[in-house]
Amino acid sequence: SPSQLYVILILLLLFSQDASFGPDAFRRVKVSNIVWYKERNLRDINLGSVLLLTLLRCITFNLNRLHDAFLLSNCCAVLMNLSPNIVNLHEYAAMRLATVTMSAMKRYAKLVAQSGRKVQTEEDITSMIGMYGEVSRTLLRLVRHCLRTKNMDKNLHLVYALVYHQADFHSVISKKNSPFTGAEIGSIDRVITKAASLIQQDGDARTAPKAFQLLENSVDLLKAAALSGQSRLSKSDQETDSSAASSSGGSNSSGILLEDTGDFTFTYEEEADPEIFFIPY
Repeated sequence: SPSQLYVILILLLLFSQDASFGPDAFRRVKVSNIVWYKERNLRDINLGSVLLLTLLRCITFNLNRLHDAFLLSNCCAVLMNLSPNIVNLHEYAAMRLATVTMSAMKRYAKLVAQSGRKVQTEEDITSMIGMYGEVSRTLLRLVRHCLRTKNMDKNLHLVYALVYHQADFHSVISKKNSPFTGAEIGSIDRVITKAASLIQQDGDARTAPKAFQLLENSVDLLKAAALSGQSRLSKSDQETDSSAASSSGGSNSSGILLEDTGDFTFTYEEEADPEIFFIPY
């Protein structure tokens, strides 16, 4: 129920504020079996991947049924707090991240086109276009964190998942009035293009295991592709990316930019009378 989700997400946001929570979740804590996750039998998966799958499910449930801005902003805030530490993603979590990202981007681009690109509407997180915009920007930033040069070799399952969805990705960003800037999608596009090219050129990489092995052997080339176009980003694209990211988190969380790394920390801001919010639940 929404009331239960509120409490769980606020607790997750509080946990994610701790500097050790993200690294421990992705690097140290393993879950042997998840009996409540019905979509797939998951064994020996790190806690971070479980959290990501849970948050993605919550986001899709909210977009499809609840349309709750508070719920959405807190999901995005938790994801942003976890994003600098995302490594060793489980292959299913990586595929779900790519799938939900592409779905949100496609829906957002369609809504923007239908609205005639009214900026006020796009920035209103209580509207559907605002919700899809917030999710798209958050997940794209999450993916960019995963594809940083220091994380690339630990997130090759995500690289493969993005290549798998490359047709959807390019169909969105290639449209004439695409709402996504070069700063938001540039490095992702370069990694996808390079990885797809390597797989296509290698005539033996026709199965998933062989393609993944090829990516493992080509990490340096993928890192170089991710970095190759950064100097060509326009100042306006960089400013757009920064302002979009700083707006994430909604009215009940605050974003603090760490300028040297581009990381954010979102903190829970308690209302003046929190008992009014919690007592009904």
